Amino acid sequence: MKTQYNYHTHTKRCGHAIGSDEEYVLCAIKAGYKIIGFSDHAPFRLPQEGIRMYFEKLGDYINSIKHLKNKYKKQIRIISGLECEFYKSQLEDIINYRKTFDFLLLGHHFQEHLGKSNFHIDNPEDLMKYAYDIEEACNSNLFDVIVHPDIFMICYPKWDEYCTKASNIIIDAAIKNDIPLELNCGGIKRGKLIYEDGERYPYPHYNFFKIAKEKNAKIILGLDIHNPMLFIDETYENETLSIVKDLNINIPNNYDLLKEAKKRKKKFLKNLSKQKNKPKE
Repeated sequence: MKTQYNYHTHTKRCGHAIGSDEEYVLCAIKAGYKIIGFSDHAPFRLPQEGIRMYFEKLGDYINSIKHLKNKYKKQIRIISGLECEFYKSQLEDIINYRKTFDFLLLGHHFQEHLGKSNFHIDNPEDLMKYAYDIEEACNSNLFDVIVHPDIFMICYPKWDEYCTKASNIIIDAAIKNDIPLELNCGGIKRGKLIYEDGERYPYPHYNFFKIAKEKNAKIILGLDIHNPMLFIDETYENETLSIVKDLNINIPNNYDLLKEAKKRKKKFLKNLSKQKNKPKE
């Protein structure tokens, strides 16, 4: 299955991707995509080398996307975004990103900027914090897709009642706010690992998407591309889809993220204006 879109596209500015911006566009065109969204890791004032772009590179990122959008407008639709965490300490920058970009992906990699990694969750306390952080982020109207929502299973030893509880919190928040969950293809490249309940890829996790399917949550596919050739090579995509094959998830072939993001951004800006105009007690 090949969708017409991919909204999870990184650039080498993050420090762990390869290829030029133009190579990503050309490979997407060659592979038959109709729309792509650039969504590199959002920069913050204190750098994280090898994890996210430096703040000083943000202008170049924006200008490059504008240039490519115009250059290839007859061949592919290009929109601009960032993959961003919900850090209250960085809220001023996140709000500015909301205003500046077409869309924001919620990829909550750390509990706080330069803090504990959510990739290393291995206990119920950290798991529930992750879930409640996602819930709060969804309620903020700052984000348009929850990407790799099940990354908590990378190091969690086995699926248990806390995983079910956390998944329900995340999925219910997504449904309440009409935000799609991403079936992320990036977990496959980590290979299969041994856990207490058997061998599996770190993510996507079957049980998470089983709950999402049962609740009729919106689910879209995300390639999480860090190499332009992966637009053409469908190995990770096919393996990802095979994990949830018998769930018969209705992944849309086309999803207009820009249209949905505009509605959510309008709501966010309206609420922001109300807060600014609210008389101080």
